[in-house]
Amino acid sequence: MALLQFLIISAICMVLIKFVASWFGYGNIPILNKLVTIILSVFVTFEIIQLVQAIIIKFG
Repeated sequence: MALLQFLIISAICMVLIKFVASWFGYGNIPILNKLVTIILSVFVTFEIIQLVQAIIIKFG
C-alpha cells in the first residue's frame, strides 16, 4: 500500500471516528476536532483546486 493511500484511509477513519463519537455524545474531543477540521480543509482545498483546473481547461 502506498503512503498516500495509507494517509487517505487514515484520514477517512479519523472522520468516521469523529462521527461515531458525536453520535454517542462524545464529540467534544479537542484533538479530534482539530484533526477533522484539518482533514476536511485539505479535502475542500483539493476539490476547489481541481474545479479551477477543470474550468481553466474548459474555457482556457
